[in-house]
Amino acid sequence: MKHRFEEARELYADEWLGFSETELESSSREQAFRKIQTSVVHKEPETPQFQTLLAVANKPFSSGPA
Repeated sequence: MKHRFEEARELYADEWLGFSETELESSSREQAFRKIQTSVVHKEPETPQFQTLLAVANKPFSSGPA
């Protein structure tokens, strides 16, 4: 998934920027994660469009082809 905030991504490469809760959950589902839960950890008062999310998910174990 391409980031919407490319300039910010370059400044904060260790952060995932530009994902809403819905986009993060959708992307996680596409990567085979299940039981996905996201919650807002922090909202920046001066820039409410930026928030810190915590995501927790399970990825089923696969032993590969039989």
